Amino acid sequence: MNTLPRVLSILSLLLVWLLLSALFPPTIVPGPIAVFKAMGENIASGKAFFHLYKTLLRVGFGLILTMALGIAIGTLMGLSRKGEVFLDSWVMVGLTVPAIVNSIICLLWLGLNDRAAIVAIGTAAFPAVSISIWQGIKGIDTQLVGMGQAFHLNRSAIIR
Repeated sequence: MNTLPRVLSILSLLLVWLLLSALFPPTIVPGPIAVFKAMGENIASGKAFFHLYKTLLRVGFGLILTMALGIAIGTLMGLSRKGEVFLDSWVMVGLTVPAIVNSIICLLWLGLNDRAAIVAIGTAAFPAVSISIWQGIKGIDTQLVGMGQAFHLNRSAIIR
């Protein structure tokens, strides 16, 4: 039932691609046949798997950086009123900066290398993680914290 519209959607996309490749030179819009041929050659030569590995490695390290920054800043904002006041505007500005701007700045500052890609991913995504952690901590039931204090748990046990 849902298959026909999806197939028609993909076919229309291929048709538009074919038409655009006829209107523009191959350096701007290469045709589907040339692209699929190049993909086949890359897969056969093993290059595609190497580049996929490198991309996944960059994304993985970028995710680690995002989570480290996001959890640290979000926790600081959630547990400390001074931390919240100090870092709130930084996180909000980070949310408003488009990822492409982060990428360009990282490329200009760090050069065209893996480190720039990792830092760009990490800095573009960490504000969203920070806000989630911050609001999650702010939403903790204070009665549970009070109960932990009543049982003389230390701060790290209450946070955990």
